[in-house]
Amino acid sequence: MMLILFVILLLYVAYLILYPFKWVKTHKVKPTYWLPNFYIYSYQFHIHTQFSYDSLGKPEDVIRSMRLEDIDYAIVTDHDTDAIKQICHDPKVIVGIEKKITDEKGNILGDIISVENLRVVAHPFKEKYRWKLAKDEDLLVEIINLKDALLENKFRFFLFLLPTIFSYPILKEKSVTLLRKVIDVDSYAKAYLKDGWKNPVMGGLDHHVKIYIREVGMRFLFPSYRFSFLLMRNFLLSDREIDHGKDFVNAIKRNLSLISFYPKPSFIWVENKKVYIQTPYENSLIIVEGNRKTSFEGSYAHVELDDDTYVLYAYKYLFRIGKLYLGLSPLFITALEVRKYGKAFTGGHKGEDPQKS
Repeated sequence: MMLILFVILLLYVAYLILYPFKWVKTHKVKPTYWLPNFYIYSYQFHIHTQFSYDSLGKPEDVIRSMRLEDIDYAIVTDHDTDAIKQICHDPKVIVGIEKKITDEKGNILGDIISVENLRVVAHPFKEKYRWKLAKDEDLLVEIINLKDALLENKFRFFLFLLPTIFSYPILKEKSVTLLRKVIDVDSYAKAYLKDGWKNPVMGGLDHHVKIYIREVGMRFLFPSYRFSFLLMRNFLLSDREIDHGKDFVNAIKRNLSLISFYPKPSFIWVENKKVYIQTPYENSLIIVEGNRKTSFEGSYAHVELDDDTYVLYAYKYLFRIGKLYLGLSPLFITALEVRKYGKAFTGGHKGEDPQKS
């Protein structure tokens, strides 16, 4: 009996380490030694506070988590109200509203988040909220909704939640990063392309605080905003400097947002029809998917593409055996239309090749 339990435990640990895995043929290309002149800003989107009927978190808790995780802007999107404006005047907290769109019979046609002149389709791949209206050009798409992504496969979530709970007393908030492995970015890439979207994307947390206890010297939130901030953030690769919230919202419409599952940003830029991708990690598996699929190994990739829409995503891997990549953890995901971004960031000037110095 003890032997059986030991074997089961061993298999469980092996699963946690090696899952997920992919069998894929990859290319490796020589790196570039320059980057365009990006301004990089981190931001969080789709956050609920006490002004939503199903959340208990306070604005001060959002701001505290922003500071702890070095987030530049947070977009709070309570259900059907912007009442948070009355008590929160932090210039880094931007306020939007989440609303369900229904027909005359009460059937849900979609879920929309409005922030200034920005409109984002929320939960686009969740059957209850699947978008049934026109895909207007000015819409953005929440290609990843963190809450949906974590709970899509509840059994798999539970398998990774157990070690997260047991390691929390030692690792504290960092323990939740194990849950990244539950997020199947590949499926969201396929869903975006299958549904025919060509719109820019961002990632949303859909974070609700369900338990809140506050006494003198005690603050307990579950789940904590910091948990979500650790698991996922957006990086805006801006073509100009931003100094206030309204300008930031306009910059989201104008520039590429990259949804990152690590605090270090990756970079994507386009020159003519060639897409360049650079990650902070050498053990990266980079995938470009659209009318064709191309995969790369290493921290750098470039590929010439047609005028079409593509989803770009990447993983960190633990190790590989030939074409088998094991212990994958999502690194980033984004989507871009080559024609739209073909002139983006071309003003950046090339630096010198450090190998020549």
